[in-house]
Amino acid sequence: MVDGPGILVVGASGGLGASTLALAVGRRLAATGPAAVVDLDLDGGGLEVTAGVEHLPGRRWDDLREVRGRVRPDLLLASLPVDDGCHVLSVRGGGSPRPPERAALDVLRALEASGSRVVVDVPVGSASLPVLISRGPLVVVLVSLTTRGLADADAVVQRLHDDARDDDPGGDQTEDAGPRRPDLRLVTRGARGGAAVVDDLVAHLGVPHVCHLRHDAAVARDAERGLFPGTNRNALRRCADAVAAVVDDVATAS
Repeated sequence: MVDGPGILVVGASGGLGASTLALAVGRRLAATGPAAVVDLDLDGGGLEVTAGVEHLPGRRWDDLREVRGRVRPDLLLASLPVDDGCHVLSVRGGGSPRPPERAALDVLRALEASGSRVVVDVPVGSASLPVLISRGPLVVVLVSLTTRGLADADAVVQRLHDDARDDDPGGDQTEDAGPRRPDLRLVTRGARGGAAVVDDLVAHLGVPHVCHLRHDAAVARDAERGLFPGTNRNALRRCADAVAAVVDDVATAS
């Protein structure tokens, strides 16, 4: 399905701010080239509200639920709400009809074919996740350093590895189609437990650590003002810059 430069952001536990991080990463990537952030919580994730772009014109998921097959990437990208170069695709509020998974995958393919770096905010329970994982994308896993959070991280990393498979529900296979291991990276969240805790986590999971996203009251204030995450200089932006640097490194290596 998706062979483009997709970046998945997955929260190992609920409430860690995966959507906010995904938007901030998209914002930072947009500073150097085309970028889009896609919400794959198709039951009403509300990413556009988190981004503060719900008032902007453009298509939402319910406008794209009839998509089948190929879509012109340039027209699709231009049709989405955009703020300072970062396009956002989200569910419209008010109980809009849920798009089918096949349409969502076709839209993602088109966005990545546009040449944009696409950041996908995907719930760990999404039906599309195994398909996305099977293409070996860069996956940022947001992890809490609480006891429960570490257990969740263990389970999610194992699931992501297990989901690396070659079946694409739609039959759109490339010649080299086959499972590729995802490139997992950790972003830790919350009260820092010390370098030793992070080192133990990295050793246990076998996943590199990108940065620690500490609590920053300025992030909450920006959200209350309706600012796009990653706009102002704060802990979130610094973490997003670290993730964006990894995205650039991976792109250069490939």
